[in-house]
Amino acid sequence: MNPDLWLFHMLNDFVGTIPVLDWIMRALVNDYAIPTALSLAAVWLWFAGDSEEERTRNRRAVIFIALGILFSQALIKDMQQYYFRPRPFATETVKLLFYRPSVSSFPSIPIAVAFTFAAGAWYGDKRVAKFLIVLGVLYALARVYAGVHYPSDVMGGAVIGAGIVYIIVRLHFVFEPLADLAIRLARRLSFA
Repeated sequence: MNPDLWLFHMLNDFVGTIPVLDWIMRALVNDYAIPTALSLAAVWLWFAGDSEEERTRNRRAVIFIALGILFSQALIKDMQQYYFRPRPFATETVKLLFYRPSVSSFPSIPIAVAFTFAAGAWYGDKRVAKFLIVLGVLYALARVYAGVHYPSDVMGGAVIGAGIVYIIVRLHFVFEPLADLAIRLARRLSFA
């Protein structure tokens, strides 16, 4: 059996056996809990820092998160024009805990976003980044457990999300001046 399929069934077969675990996974997999926590972490990061240098680094991290989301979503949209992978519930016997999304299963868009937040936060505040990595991993597990993604879908999303931010950070000579311009604009508008 395909390792991706084996791991998917290993996780999804637990659905319905432990009610508390199902409740936790429903809370994690929904479209609101983790995305809201990620957004609140970015807002906190924007205003956090004891020195001006630290606040500037954190604000650049938030700008890098925004750019990472923009570029990763554009890449995924382009990829999905050429490759469509059916969701697990379309081809397998699955115990669903979530609604039936209709977009391609690979790569996972929500997980790409979660790991974009985590990788971007790593540039600013590593404590926040570690928290966001834990959230991203829990989100990925919940999406597989709930029957809406294969493990390779969430791994692909994580690699794309973190990889795009890595590229942005490596191209700091292009994106730091852009981030600094956005921060100066935010200061003029009293947002920083």
